[in-house]
Amino acid sequence: MKTYTSITDKTIPISALRKRFGEIEKKLPYVDYFVLTKKGKPFAILHAAPGVKRELMRKAFGAWKNTDLDNDALWKDVLKRKSRKTSISL
Repeated sequence: MKTYTSITDKTIPISALRKRFGEIEKKLPYVDYFVLTKKGKPFAILHAAPGVKRELMRKAFGAWKNTDLDNDALWKDVLKRKSRKTSISL
């Protein structure tokens, strides 16, 4: 039987979920889903609620404010395609 070794594993036995729930719960918003197994067979799919992922995105939005990446000239150059004469407007 495959055992849960790291958070990158997509398959987690129910016993590992019980033992390491805190670690798995913290990582859940950052992954698509986990497949929970019972006696080595898929039993359930575990994923974060959409609201949890939205809240995480809100917190990350604007993370570079007041940093070197908060530079309109930089983004203007990034959004300008080589084949275009003008930049893409946001």
